Amino acid sequence: MKKLTFLLLVALLPVIAKAQDVYEITFTAGITRYRAALVLWSNGSGQMRVRYYANNQTNLIEQTIRLENTQYGYRLTGYNARYADTQRRHPNYQPDNFYLSQDDYGNLTCLNIDDNGTTSRCSIRLVQGYSSKNTVLSSFNWRLD
Repeated sequence: MKKLTFLLLVALLPVIAKAQDVYEITFTAGITRYRAALVLWSNGSGQMRVRYYANNQTNLIEQTIRLENTQYGYRLTGYNARYADTQRRHPNYQPDNFYLSQDDYGNLTCLNIDDNGTTSRCSIRLVQGYSSKNTVLSSFNWRLD
């Protein structure tokens, strides 16, 4: 767990190289389970797709993400929630804001508070390896370049 936490925090720090990391995030709000794929570049910008089931259909949302270092830890702030592969805004989806912090023992905490104030615990994991990244991204209709 400490190794994963260390790798996650190191990967989230902006570096000079033009690297891209892929993360898988899951959270539940109410009775709805959300699964997300986050592609984050070394400059702190990123894109995230979120898949969830509601209103008798599977929905796929894309939002712009920005990594910010706050006094409480790192925040992944979501903007411009829209239907994936379009510029059409989703009428009800509230952008996600993930708060990441680490305690004195190296344990990582992830909390999502969307723009509407709905709070849920989340889990986040760094996906390693080209093949594994493409496997995760393919379930979101994405692929690494």
